[in-house]
Amino acid sequence: MKMYSTQPSKASGSAWQSIGKMAGTVAVGAFAVVAGGATAAPVVSGASGAFNHSATVTISGSSFGSKGTAAPVVWDDASGTNILDKWNGKWPDAGTASYQTNYSTPIRGINLPHSHITKYITGAHGDSAGFNAGYNVVFWKNIPKPSALYMSWYQRADDAWVFGLGSPADNNFKTMAYSVCCSPYELPNNWYTAYGPPNPSSRTSGAGWLFTDDGSSLMNPDLNGHNVWWDDAVNPMAGAWSKVEMEIKVSSGNDGFIRLRENGVLRINYVGPTDKYAGTSRTVGIGGYARGYGNANNRRYFADAYVDTSFARVVLANNANLSSATIIEPQIPVSWNTSSIGVTVNLGKFSQGQTAYLFVVDPSGVASSTGFPIAVGGTSSGGAPTAPTAPSSLRIEP
Repeated sequence: MKMYSTQPSKASGSAWQSIGKMAGTVAVGAFAVVAGGATAAPVVSGASGAFNHSATVTISGSSFGSKGTAAPVVWDDASGTNILDKWNGKWPDAGTASYQTNYSTPIRGINLPHSHITKYITGAHGDSAGFNAGYNVVFWKNIPKPSALYMSWYQRADDAWVFGLGSPADNNFKTMAYSVCCSPYELPNNWYTAYGPPNPSSRTSGAGWLFTDDGSSLMNPDLNGHNVWWDDAVNPMAGAWSKVEMEIKVSSGNDGFIRLRENGVLRINYVGPTDKYAGTSRTVGIGGYARGYGNANNRRYFADAYVDTSFARVVLANNANLSSATIIEPQIPVSWNTSSIGVTVNLGKFSQGQTAYLFVVDPSGVASSTGFPIAVGGTSSGGAPTAPTAPSSLRIEP
């Protein structure tokens, strides 16, 4: 039987202190990729149509670049009936049926991350019968080896999570996997993100981001001189959802990078090789292994999973400066050319009446320098005005 990593912690607390929690010494603009010379930033000049959830709007402007397939590889808002209609695999897929990863309406008092969806993705480390029956809660997509990868998703864990299980009782908890095809952990040809140290050890403890591999594909330290332990993380057991975004330049050379943002804040900024593996097929997974298997309380939750093999995308943010935004919601492209993009609106955490800011990121990863203001639930300044609502109970006095 194939063995899957249980990865004990790789540093003591003193080593962690000496490394320091920094997000890398080479800083770049928010979501900007400097590769092969300067690229003119996309400019949004208008947007037609009402920004209501699931509506279709058209964004106009310039320097959007080209995107061969407009739609992302996967957009999963859990509105389907079978998770395998969108993903190639999931664990658990064996053992107790109620622990197996699938779509679900809210359970166990865990609310949705926002009001624009009715279900999330969830699975539990409830059994302890192997990699696909308790050890992992993960779902994945098999893709041709890409040159670029963008992913985003909401995540959290159960409020009643039981800590300190397994041996060693180190609260090992992995969050994302990149591997040769066709599972998340084709050891040693894989890498992953995880927590620790510190690993979450209670609902109120701290957490830190970890990024490493099970072989020798990554550079350690990287070209920033940074080791595998990175910046602070949101404790997933602390009772709140967090949004994770990842930009990955897939390369066997030193021009590769991995950037992870959590709630808009840059937490991992790795520069170096990202894929020295043979073959032309890869697997990307959301979720992963946790040492806390064998307890029904140890359940994970995910929402709004987006995977694409291009940096090109459209997002709504809560700040006109993307690097300062704390809410970033991907819009779902349905058409794309250099001056016009059609999207299906995904409001996510935005609500009626708010002002949000529209950004286009081109295929090289360069984002609009300033967000274009959008009236959520109405039209932007570039669209036709919204018709006023007819008054009710109107009476004209003589």
